[in-house]
Amino acid sequence: MTYGTGSVSGTLASDTLHIGPLSPTLTFGLATTVSQEFSSYPMDGILGIGRGSKADGNINAPQVMDVLSNNRLIGAKLYGIHLSRGINHLDDGELNLGEVNKDRFSGDLNWSDVVDNDTGFWEIKVENAGVDGKTLGITGRTAIVDTGTSFILMPEQDAVKIHQQVQGYKQEGEKFSVPCDTVAVVQFVFNKQSYNISTADWRGGKLGSGLCRSNIIGRQTFKDTQWLVGDVFLKNVYSVFDFDKKRVGLGVKSTSGGSGSSSTGVSSIASPRSSSGTASADSTSATAASARASTTASASANANANPTRAAESQPQGQKDSQGGAAGRAETSLLALLVTFFVSLFI
Repeated sequence: MTYGTGSVSGTLASDTLHIGPLSPTLTFGLATTVSQEFSSYPMDGILGIGRGSKADGNINAPQVMDVLSNNRLIGAKLYGIHLSRGINHLDDGELNLGEVNKDRFSGDLNWSDVVDNDTGFWEIKVENAGVDGKTLGITGRTAIVDTGTSFILMPEQDAVKIHQQVQGYKQEGEKFSVPCDTVAVVQFVFNKQSYNISTADWRGGKLGSGLCRSNIIGRQTFKDTQWLVGDVFLKNVYSVFDFDKKRVGLGVKSTSGGSGSSSTGVSSIASPRSSSGTASADSTSATAASARASTTASASANANANPTRAAESQPQGQKDSQGGAAGRAETSLLALLVTFFVSLFI
């Protein structure tokens, strides 16, 4: 199997999977050979929680969400994700299997239908983008939503349009830097609703000379209309992924996430809204939660339990933009903390 970065080979096995009180039988791959990239990863495996793809036929085995749903171990074939900010040291990242944790967001979920694709991506339409309430007229784009990607990656011309709204920005190839004292707030619009991306999330670590790294990268990973939207955005919302209804729901976080996150949530993109955050946050991935299980489960979850060859189209530099998201797996029967890395696509 070839991934966005790295490859593995091995054999198939079946065993009992324990998630709290749930104990389904799962067929999975045992890697006997892995590429060098995997030696630097902090996880022990990859768990597929994407929509599946036509390329899954090379392993004739149902994905974990299929197993849980078919055995009626979860109430619905969906899951919700809350990502915590590492700088806040809350360690409360959460994955809700089969139901939504309504305590994590206020109001109703805003649902976007998934764009039809053959890759298993959780891909939804982006209606526009802006900075401090100013719309930029970026339309005709889609977002591949992926918790296994730390940054936001988009074609260079789109990244330039966004950074041009930040006074003092600099560009070096696909990477951008901004003044560390900027309080600019970026917005993405999904299904007629604008969502703020906190300054503390899109502005990264210090580079020197008063400049900080931007976590919005000008790199085309797939088509020129596709953005790869990772933790930089997802830490600002509670996200729900619904298999049966083929949709992604976004909820406004119930509480602000600490330094630099006061702008998190929904705003009218016509009304500028500034962030009070001034900390130089290098928050490219969520902090892993402590495990409260007899065995710590560590996995980086891909969109497909059986990763697809489509991943080969990703540049090898993708590893630099991938980071784990800590999760706390919860079923309706038991709250269980599990340390694992979740990637929703490849």
